[in-house]
Amino acid sequence: MAKLRRRLTQDDVAMISTIDEVTKSYFGRDPDRPDNSFFKARGRMPVELRRAKQRMRTARWRADMDRRKSPTIDEVGRALVEALVTSDRERLMHRSGADFDLVKRALVSMRDRGYSVEETLETLRRRRNRLVHPGDRRNEDSELMLF
Repeated sequence: MAKLRRRLTQDDVAMISTIDEVTKSYFGRDPDRPDNSFFKARGRMPVELRRAKQRMRTARWRADMDRRKSPTIDEVGRALVEALVTSDRERLMHRSGADFDLVKRALVSMRDRGYSVEETLETLRRRRNRLVHPGDRRNEDSELMLF
């Protein structure tokens, strides 16, 4: 919050009070106005209950990811970095398919750790869908079914 440049004086407080009174008297809301509440207020939920519900949602999500053997994008990224730093640098610089080799090594690493290769590819597809405009993906195999 921004700091005031100077302290409020009694004149400032009086002016603020006058402005508030004028606002209420001239610009007050009509008590017979239409009802604009489309949803019922549910009331505040205790913080402990909200946190417990969040823990349950997180546990369900993690259990679902474990059951499907699906990695998060963070884990896929770590596997790609591991493939990059453990690869032969000279071979990477002179080979045309070096990027494919990195992805292949990362997928093998994920499979060896117990993740599903199909779920790993699906995680990468979801990330790509978030980053690449649908018009740029129009001719891809996975996008042909959508149009």
